[in-house]
Amino acid sequence: MKRIAAAFFILFMVTSGISLASAETYTIPGSYNPTGAYNVPYNNIGIAELVTIDLNVTLVNTGQYPKFVVVNPRYDFKVYRLDGSENMTSVISGGQIYHVPGNESRIVLNYYVGFWIMPYETVLVSFRITDQNPYIVQTTDYNSLCGEGKITQVDYGESTRGVIQELSDISRITCGVMYPQLINSPQVMSLRTMFPFIDESIKLIKYDGIVRMKLTNVPGNPRPCISGDCEKGAFGENADFWTLFAVTAPLIFSEGKMYDYSPHYTMTFKEYVEKYMKFARKSAHRPSSQNAPELSGMFTLSNKLLTGVTITKPSEFKPKPPMDSQSELPVWIILMKGEVEISYRVSWRTGGW
Repeated sequence: MKRIAAAFFILFMVTSGISLASAETYTIPGSYNPTGAYNVPYNNIGIAELVTIDLNVTLVNTGQYPKFVVVNPRYDFKVYRLDGSENMTSVISGGQIYHVPGNESRIVLNYYVGFWIMPYETVLVSFRITDQNPYIVQTTDYNSLCGEGKITQVDYGESTRGVIQELSDISRITCGVMYPQLINSPQVMSLRTMFPFIDESIKLIKYDGIVRMKLTNVPGNPRPCISGDCEKGAFGENADFWTLFAVTAPLIFSEGKMYDYSPHYTMTFKEYVEKYMKFARKSAHRPSSQNAPELSGMFTLSNKLLTGVTITKPSEFKPKPPMDSQSELPVWIILMKGEVEISYRVSWRTGGW
């Protein structure tokens, strides 16, 4: 009789007392819809990544004629002058994302949205990507010598159920050691691409802002936050499954300064490579009798996040050089159940620092 490749398992919630009105089912990898307005993909260990941006920019028109600056409608914006009606925001209503303009007569020209800058005028403009319409990052799958021999489906009901995919190869009793592989790559934000002013009279004076990255263990959380049905902070309070992985900053501002990381990153990318790549390469190709690398700096930031020093497979993360010193990229090692937010500030000034 042919053996069935998938075996069922049952896990009872350790923290009981919370029951769902109806069962929620997740496949791994997959996607979920937290608000009804957009789908968020998550990788084969269930990690989804959402990014928001809040950037204040100072511009000046050095020319003698008014200029209309066209804005990428992916960004909300607001010009800080007069009554503040020169703005556009994204809002979710009825499971759809809508762009709501302020004073159309001031921010629309040729059916494009933007704003006017008068001759010799300096203006402050905020550009935002908010949680109403966040930047969704596709996280990279976690690779193991066990391949798909893992949990591939989770069902939440009165108890937690799911499916574990078996391997047909019985010669492999173990599949190596679990390492926190990097599951995201940064996107480079340069002045040339951020503010491609064809007209040389429009000058960028400075910008300041903050980037927030929220990482969520979707299938490991029996309390998915559907629009308005859970309180802030409730997501992940009773999650079942731990996840271990590494991430870097989702956006790299190549000419700007990045600082005030919260929580502070575990190590730089250079340290990540120098200390652990050789060990990972050896352990990925043959059994090793070496002791595991010594963990340093492992500490608890909250009941959901631990950071420490460990390793990834060398082939998992191949970012393009994002700035003059790629080695200074921050890397966070994360052990969590529910979700965690990482933030950092960015700034730039004409003439440098």
